[in-house]
Amino acid sequence: MYSTGRSLESFRVLLSEKREVMVEPEMLICAVGTKVYSKTEEEKWVEDEEWTRTLDVGWDESIVRAGCAKAIELCGEESAHFRPEEEQNAHKITCGLKDEKLGDFVETLEKYLKEKKVTAKIISSGTGGWKYVDCVSNQAGKLESLEFVRKKLGFEVERTVACGDSGNDELMLSGKNLAIVVGNAQDDLVRWAEKALLEGEEVEKGGEGSLKKRVIVTKAFEARGIIEGIRTHFF
Repeated sequence: MYSTGRSLESFRVLLSEKREVMVEPEMLICAVGTKVYSKTEEEKWVEDEEWTRTLDVGWDESIVRAGCAKAIELCGEESAHFRPEEEQNAHKITCGLKDEKLGDFVETLEKYLKEKKVTAKIISSGTGGWKYVDCVSNQAGKLESLEFVRKKLGFEVERTVACGDSGNDELMLSGKNLAIVVGNAQDDLVRWAEKALLEGEEVEKGGEGSLKKRVIVTKAFEARGIIEGIRTHFF
């Protein structure tokens, strides 16, 4: 199963381009955990309506969009902007902004949403001087959607492995499931993993549930890193 920040349409393009090296998934999580899809017998992707209905609680798309617009205005259009419309959906508003403006943007948006009594998650990721900022339903997210799919497929937590390389994978890797941070991960995620490992050393003294055992940072990059992590976890 893949969990991606891409839309379904963008993922289809990627799968077509990388078909020789990508296994086609049985289920798919898109748009930072705001969309869950499964396949029909006719090989068509169908949105999971049960998941989508849960995302309406506490959420208002127009208010979130207005809050993002206010934060963009504060930061200046040369430093912040809405991402293209194809990256937005009814439960996800995505913006791009320069690294140094991240704090101001998030502070402004959080204050606005609190005043309007709207709950949301604000998730940042990216490298190279610019960040993607996804504002999603408080019920959404990569961990929440992972848990939904895990239960739907009937997998135990200890047999579930989440693998990531981006800052927006942090929450997904923070659950009770096993976690792999691959060697080419973005700096934000590496810093989180290093902190998790240090905390794990302290937890380990107290018995089970150690983060040091649950989280693995691999030396290998990309798919080879996933294979290294699975070998370490299970063999």
